[in-house]
Amino acid sequence: MGPVVTLTTHSARAATGKRYAYYQLRWFGADGKRYSQNLGRVGELSKRQAEKLRQEKELELRQRPGLRSPGQIPGLKAFSDQYIESRKSDLAVGSIELYAQTIRYLIGHFGEERRIDQITRYDAREFKTLLSKAQLNHVNERKYATISARTVDQHIRNARTMFNRAVDDDLILYNPFDRMSGGLPHVEKDWHYVSMDEFAKLLAACPNPGWKSFLALCRLAGLRQMEALTLKWRDVDWGHNWLSVWAQKTKRRRLVPIAPELLPILQEAARQDVDVESPVVTGVTPENVWRDFGIIRKRAGTPNYAKWCHTLRKNRESDWISADFPFHVVVEWMGHSDEVARQHYLRVNESDMAAASQTRIAPVLTQKVTQIEESGLVVVDDDEPQVLKLADFMKKAGEGIRTLDVQLGKLAFYH
Repeated sequence: MGPVVTLTTHSARAATGKRYAYYQLRWFGADGKRYSQNLGRVGELSKRQAEKLRQEKELELRQRPGLRSPGQIPGLKAFSDQYIESRKSDLAVGSIELYAQTIRYLIGHFGEERRIDQITRYDAREFKTLLSKAQLNHVNERKYATISARTVDQHIRNARTMFNRAVDDDLILYNPFDRMSGGLPHVEKDWHYVSMDEFAKLLAACPNPGWKSFLALCRLAGLRQMEALTLKWRDVDWGHNWLSVWAQKTKRRRLVPIAPELLPILQEAARQDVDVESPVVTGVTPENVWRDFGIIRKRAGTPNYAKWCHTLRKNRESDWISADFPFHVVVEWMGHSDEVARQHYLRVNESDMAAASQTRIAPVLTQKVTQIEESGLVVVDDDEPQVLKLADFMKKAGEGIRTLDVQLGKLAFYH
């Protein structure tokens, strides 16, 4: 509901001393102040014409809230800065950087001072067209001749999310990005299934128990990368066979069952004298996990995974669903942000947790790891495969390592 515009008549005295009446429109702005606009003298303007102008003014203010009190509508840069600041507590560093890149494209096209209520749906569609043609690359240090449709779609989704906040805050009446097609599917469903035979090779290629625990928490418990790296021994409930996992984004705890395949790996890592406040995963450098996993994968002779950590996590979800656990239970264990699933499905029962801790999906995983460790590792080289003992792996683990140009949280390099 927009502002109510009223039509009133007032009298005034002309320079000749003669009094006259005139029409005036009045309304209250978003800042609480009263605004007015003179229409013309009574007699020169009919009451019907004045009423029509009142209706047009009321419709205009509803469609363009910024006209009510222009000083209250921020420019694109001011709005973007405030948005980023408000999301720092619930978004990861990498996500913040992706939004920052979207903002650079928006400002590069519209300018810093462009009021957000002055960006129309036509402007938004033009922005997408220029972005897809790589004509906004002047905002980047590194220039690309083309930009993928998936990347364009990501930036449009980011812009739509940002402007939804402006709608919620009553700064604009509608979202200029709300009618734009979603483009390519956001969820990549063509991912590699890591069988237990293949995963056993990865575990056998790990240089220390910490890396084994790390990969096992991702593949066998479905944890995210940072969830696995920040998990502490106090979060492991040996009595109930479950993990207490705290999500970084939502600050919400969820319980994840310790599958039979995962239990011996955690027990092996816990054989050392560990403090309850110490992390479960040790011996893993967070900044180098992608580089180091590449070495492990190569020595294990397994194929290359796109987003390997996320791939391992999705494998666990697939296994749980294939084992006929209820969908809403799996959603809870995985910690998905699907609000609809959490609101409309039943709660997770302790019987579900107990069943998961007793259900063995791959009973011979530990035996497979032992066999590979005792017999040797298959190493994939450029020339020909060779067999490498685990003891030799530690000597050659640094071969081929080179520092990545891009470290965690610096995704702007790609744009």
